[in-house]
Amino acid sequence: MSSLVLQLSRYLKTQSELTECYGKPKPSSRSFTEKIKDKCKLSKLCQLLLSLFPIMNVLKTYKFRVYILDDIISGLSVACLHVPLGLALGILASLSPAYGLYTSSFPVLLYAFFGTSQHVSIGTNAVIAILTAELVELQLEQYELTGHNSAFNGSTYNNLTTSQDTENSGLEYKAAVAAGSSFIVGLLLFIMGLFRMGFITSYLSSSFIAAFTTTGAIHIMSSQIPNALGITIQPINKPGKLIYVYIEIFKAFPKFHVATFLVSITCLIILVLVKDVINERCKNKMKMPIPIDFILVVVATIISYFAKFHDTFGIGVVGEIPARLPTPELPKVTVDIIGHSAVVATIVFVLTISMARLCEVKHGYSVDDNQELVAYGIANLGGSFFSCFPACVAPPRTIVLSTMGAKTTLNGIVSAVIVFLVIMFIGKYVESLPKAVLASIIIAAIKNLLYQFKDLPMLWRVNRYDFFIFVGTVLSGVFIDFPYALYVGVQLCLLTVVVQSQKSSSYTIGKVQQEDRLLDQKTHDVQLCNPKIAIFRMESSLYFATSDKFIKELYKATFNPKAYRKQPDLNVEIIINPSKDDGNIEKRISLSKINHENGKPVVTLTHIIIDCSSMNYIDMNGKKALIQINSEYKQVGVTVLFGNCTNFMKTFTKKSDLSQEIDQKNVYADILDAYYAANH
Repeated sequence: MSSLVLQLSRYLKTQSELTECYGKPKPSSRSFTEKIKDKCKLSKLCQLLLSLFPIMNVLKTYKFRVYILDDIISGLSVACLHVPLGLALGILASLSPAYGLYTSSFPVLLYAFFGTSQHVSIGTNAVIAILTAELVELQLEQYELTGHNSAFNGSTYNNLTTSQDTENSGLEYKAAVAAGSSFIVGLLLFIMGLFRMGFITSYLSSSFIAAFTTTGAIHIMSSQIPNALGITIQPINKPGKLIYVYIEIFKAFPKFHVATFLVSITCLIILVLVKDVINERCKNKMKMPIPIDFILVVVATIISYFAKFHDTFGIGVVGEIPARLPTPELPKVTVDIIGHSAVVATIVFVLTISMARLCEVKHGYSVDDNQELVAYGIANLGGSFFSCFPACVAPPRTIVLSTMGAKTTLNGIVSAVIVFLVIMFIGKYVESLPKAVLASIIIAAIKNLLYQFKDLPMLWRVNRYDFFIFVGTVLSGVFIDFPYALYVGVQLCLLTVVVQSQKSSSYTIGKVQQEDRLLDQKTHDVQLCNPKIAIFRMESSLYFATSDKFIKELYKATFNPKAYRKQPDLNVEIIINPSKDDGNIEKRISLSKINHENGKPVVTLTHIIIDCSSMNYIDMNGKKALIQINSEYKQVGVTVLFGNCTNFMKTFTKKSDLSQEIDQKNVYADILDAYYAANH
């Protein structure tokens, strides 16, 4: 293979000389008033309006004949999932099916106006539902312990005296707590969007998200086992919750309801058969997957109604669903629920933006993280006024939208309208639906999340940090409680960053003799052009966690100047200068000295070049480390040069006293300039 020889022309310049020679781009000469006027131009305001209301841009560019059919069909298909999942997850959230339907409509409608991804289907989510259940049950328990429940049964509400009335009052209280949580979640997400905080998802690894959703799936499936078996267990809210739940399930298992169990098994078989066999194998032949969840709800309701499942067999049913939309009211927010709601807000954003990015990559369009935050915030804020619990994306619905080829966010309007019609005209006919059917729908919907355990062998082979994040998150969520999966998982992610900063790679670089090329001496057999010049690079920023490591690794790669100064038996070569008659002598360090950091012989170095290309951040510890090595090597006759300085380092040097401690004549624009200066 022939080699292309390039003739390159360059002049040796320090960083200061380069800046002086080429200067900086001239700043804008416009005044502050002119800039404000420019921002307030009609075109600029229109752009701002379009960015805050993406629906306007959708309407502006909407190709009616091309898009309308796909949007309507995809909206109808997702509505067929919204209804059964809304009914099921309303119960999972420890509320009633009606509140699940509310959450499947109002937030969906609002996201259609403010969202940027046509494939994100916001609404009920199993993980968020179980977090909501934990919150409302805990608040209800505290509410009853403080004696407020007796007030409901006493003089304040004398008409609420029956057990049914007490249950209704408890449900209303839990619904108010859930709506307050939705308000806080929405407010936090909205503020984060305004402050452009979409970058925070970068600090949560994909292994953590997978582990967290897997833990949620375990808790969700466990919570539905009593409904599937037709047994009742007491609510448990303490560390080790899942273990106690299974103890209670095993205690009550001998009393399981046979008819309820048969309904659950039958529904599960049908769901798995249609979803995993028919829909999966025939997905390329069908325009849309069979909406088996919706069909199962309709068929089971009809059979239960005419066969009188509840009266004849004692099978638990959904019960009354109000045939009306909720009256808007101001959410009740208390300090007690802020912490838990902040956790929910984080999870809502992480789960939803993760799905949005998957669709973004698959379909080749752009998602604005910050606008998505605003959209999630408005969806939850608006929904909180209509008795909705926190809304989030659901992967099954998003996959349907992606498969159906939804063209714009207008599909959400179609879905919301269908759910509104169900609430007002069809909801009352679903009262006979067995709860076991909804439990089966939930289990079938989240079972795929458990398949993520199959990734563990791959994680062990590829990246063991991800493996330990996954395992640690799941174990803490299972054996302590679900929220601890978030706390432990986030801490493990941050711990990984700390550990990685301590394991950052460092090495010396050699210049190839025949060309201007610098290569890592660990991975290339490079013959040094000049053994008296060492080029050192550490692939990390220089701050309190890495500054000590930087110094130690530099000593290992070159030599420790402190050890050389302290050696009493330092071999010093005496060279008589014959040109001088006064007998002056010249001293220099022997070529045979031993590096006390790694025990290897070293040669006399005259220059050490620090490659600063990875120093994107430097703190006071980093500054002290640079001053220290510059001073120590200077004392033993070695000059330290700096090359490839990042913009942050240049600014930091000017603003701090680093420019006074380090001679700016030793700072170069790149490594080759520094090398030729040292070799000159």
